[in-house]
Amino acid sequence: MSTKEKESAVTGIDIPEMRKLILFNSGHFWEQVILQLQKATGFDVIQCEQIAIIAHTKGKAVVKSGGYEELAQINSVLREINLITEIK
Repeated sequence: MSTKEKESAVTGIDIPEMRKLILFNSGHFWEQVILQLQKATGFDVIQCEQIAIIAHTKGKAVVKSGGYEELAQINSVLREINLITEIK
């Protein structure tokens, strides 16, 4: 029995699995990435710049953690301009 199944059995509450939306470094223009992150997430400019800086310097950055449905919506907006993303 997995930990999730044990928690569900004990509490009687089904806990959704937390996932991460990852943005990878790409050859897009800086402004494009920032604007698309804002459009997809609703985050302010500074938070979007921080995500972009981390992706640029480390090769990838976590955009957001949450349930699959929410992340899939954000991911579809990011992919409109062919940003490289992954939901883990």
